[in-house]
Amino acid sequence: MKHTNTVFHQLLKVIPRSRFEAVVRRNHGDHRVRKLSCWQQFTVLLFAQLGGCRSLRDVVAAWGSHAGCHYHLGSGKVKRSTLADANASRPFQIYLELFYWLLGQTRAGQGTGKEMVRLIDSTTIDLCKQQFEWAHFRSGKAGVKMHTVYDPDAKVPTFFSISMAKCHDRKAARNMPLLPGATYVFDRAYNDYAWFNEMCEKDIRFVSRMKSNARFETIETIAVTDSGVREDAMIRLTSARGKEQCSQTMRRIRFVREGDDKELIFITNDLKRTAGEIAALYKERWQIELFFKWIKQNLKIKTFFGTSENAVKIQIIIAMIAYLLLHMASRMVPNNRSMQQLARLVTTNIMHRRDFLELLIEKDPPGKPTSAETHRQMTLIHA
Repeated sequence: MKHTNTVFHQLLKVIPRSRFEAVVRRNHGDHRVRKLSCWQQFTVLLFAQLGGCRSLRDVVAAWGSHAGCHYHLGSGKVKRSTLADANASRPFQIYLELFYWLLGQTRAGQGTGKEMVRLIDSTTIDLCKQQFEWAHFRSGKAGVKMHTVYDPDAKVPTFFSISMAKCHDRKAARNMPLLPGATYVFDRAYNDYAWFNEMCEKDIRFVSRMKSNARFETIETIAVTDSGVREDAMIRLTSARGKEQCSQTMRRIRFVREGDDKELIFITNDLKRTAGEIAALYKERWQIELFFKWIKQNLKIKTFFGTSENAVKIQIIIAMIAYLLLHMASRMVPNNRSMQQLARLVTTNIMHRRDFLELLIEKDPPGKPTSAETHRQMTLIHA
């Protein structure tokens, strides 16, 4: 009889156990640990993400109901208090390093094909002030921010960091690893003249919205040919801060959006693309907004299994690992299944012993039976 692993086990096979243990040793994750190794913690929390568990009690109960599957996963029974302690104390860096290794596997073999474009944005994850006092940022509120660099072509985050919600986007952006030759697209919250100057010096291109109160002088006007473009000009910043922090010549584009006639003013150091292409690049920002919406709707990053800062970080990082695993799975078969459909399939079948590829392949629904088939069916006669 053919043995088939659970859907969860098949997803987990993407991560070699030897690789995981090497990461744990580097971060001393299992040092003096007597119960619940990092691998066990990881499998349980990943199960919670993919299985749709809502609370720590729910996680332990759901995991315990599948005791027959634990051995093949290299895991075992988990107590709620033990898992809570592990979430509070194990280094979150273990799972962050694992995320970036898995990201490398996700992107392996993908050709660039065109110029590299990245989207930068952040999303705030609200927390309860009474339970997460360390995350206080506003009267009566608490939260953390997830600062993200997103690849719109591969549809994966290439970098993310977690900070307190009070951390300004500009400050977080200075710690992002930006690549020379790439183009980064972001909104007005990231307007930082010193950062703009730094990117120009490092041959990093950017596209952003210009602040309405920005002071500048026009150096040269560029002929307008693209639809929707009202003005295209080379400028130099003239405010005291602008002169001090950014001496570069930049480009200002005034664009009227089709549909609602809203005027958008862009600032960029990209002198090669047309004004229409710059406007189209900024329009791609909606993709990172959709990414944030997707992970909040389909993964567990709105309610948490622990109240410490470490527990919150571990849960968010493992949610991102779950996203990468689902993304890799979505590329396994050439069909029209969305990530939403895939996530629901995995949640429903997570501990079922079914071939994952067969699960992904969308089969046609059974057709209407022929008259011959109907004739062969048993007829029930009521006396």
